[in-house]
Amino acid sequence: MSSGEQVVEAFFAALTRMDADELAGCFAPDGVYHSIPLEPVVGREAIRDHFAAFLGRFSSLGVTVHRQVAGPSGELVFNERVDSVRLRTGRSVDIPVVGVFEMHDGQITAWRDYFDLGAVQGD
Repeated sequence: MSSGEQVVEAFFAALTRMDADELAGCFAPDGVYHSIPLEPVVGREAIRDHFAAFLGRFSSLGVTVHRQVAGPSGELVFNERVDSVRLRTGRSVDIPVVGVFEMHDGQITAWRDYFDLGAVQGD
């Protein structure tokens, strides 16, 4: 397993614990999170604030990685996964996602997630 894959695994562990501070700590100070249907979030503090608000909508969150591949340097990681969330309303949603993570010095510099926003919104 590459060092980049280890960072991604640690990140997903923090995500399932729904810990915004720990999630933000995985990012470089100028890191970027871009959920492709939405606007990018830039900077570790903005990412922390985003996830603190975002995760508050859920009572639980799980991540199932079906396939993950790292580039030769280990600083680029692609994965196919399903994010499973339970909203505070009790509704559960499984979201198929393709994620792209870029790393430098053991920190995420960019994370892009590609998914169908309509599936999340129940369209």
